[in-house]
Amino acid sequence: QLLNFSSRRSILSRHRTIRSISTTSGPLRKAQAVPKSDDHEVKDEPIKYFNSAASRWKAEQTRSGQVDMDMPWFQPYVVNLSVVVFLLYFCVFREENDIDRGLESSLYDHIPGLEQKQLLVNYNYNKENGLSTVEIENRMKELGMEY
Repeated sequence: QLLNFSSRRSILSRHRTIRSISTTSGPLRKAQAVPKSDDHEVKDEPIKYFNSAASRWKAEQTRSGQVDMDMPWFQPYVVNLSVVVFLLYFCVFREENDIDRGLESSLYDHIPGLEQKQLLVNYNYNKENGLSTVEIENRMKELGMEY
């Protein structure tokens, strides 16, 4: 069905050109429509920049958002204290467990054949690029590998 007359008129009125002249000091104010004149004249004069809210807008407000943060005065102290307590617990007071002891050992102890494969890859790379292979060859001899 077609829209009734009043709703069509409200839709059309939303799409009409609105000229915004704001004299408020705060950023992000809603645009205020200039009262329409009966003769529908369009003024050819420029909009005054220095009397508008745009002259008081800072680039920092665009990048960082709201300048005046609504943060309580004690928030930095609470955050810093929480970080200190967290670090003290995990770095000083916490006892080691089996997971910590497992993380202390080498990865080569957990995955069989990984060290041999890594040595072969490093040996081939060093040979192709003319780098020294003495340390790799010594380790390969210790493990009983052929190169």
